[in-house]
Amino acid sequence: MKIFLLLFGLFFSNCAYSNTSFDAENESEAVGIIYGHIKEIDVLKFMCVRKVPVKGVLVSEAFDEWMSRNRSVVTNLFGSLERTPIKKREELFEVAKTLPNNRIILFNKLNQSEKEEMCLLLASRLNSDWYKKEYPLAYKLMSK
Repeated sequence: MKIFLLLFGLFFSNCAYSNTSFDAENESEAVGIIYGHIKEIDVLKFMCVRKVPVKGVLVSEAFDEWMSRNRSVVTNLFGSLERTPIKKREELFEVAKTLPNNRIILFNKLNQSEKEEMCLLLASRLNSDWYKKEYPLAYKLMSK
């Protein structure tokens, strides 16, 4: 159980992008936070669909609904990425490249019931707008 809790904490840690005790103070930070969320969600959704198909359907549906509710945030994110200086954008993309491998490795170390729980947690977080509640300023900056 201790290993699961450790992996769980690491699995949903957004250390590469932000710390939940901090929120965006400007557009650049908001871009990093939101971009990090989307990359993390995308990887976890892929793993849930692949390894836990029944729960993966729930995650896919929750993700589609989340994207619909946050359409302006996502649209503004990509507009902001285009305005981000090339060097900073490349740094963000480099950091984001490590995310899939780390998440996949951690996910694969979980047993099947832990994978199911992880997928259900992700679907729950998407349905409850957990990310928006954790980073209200980032979402506010990206929804303008």
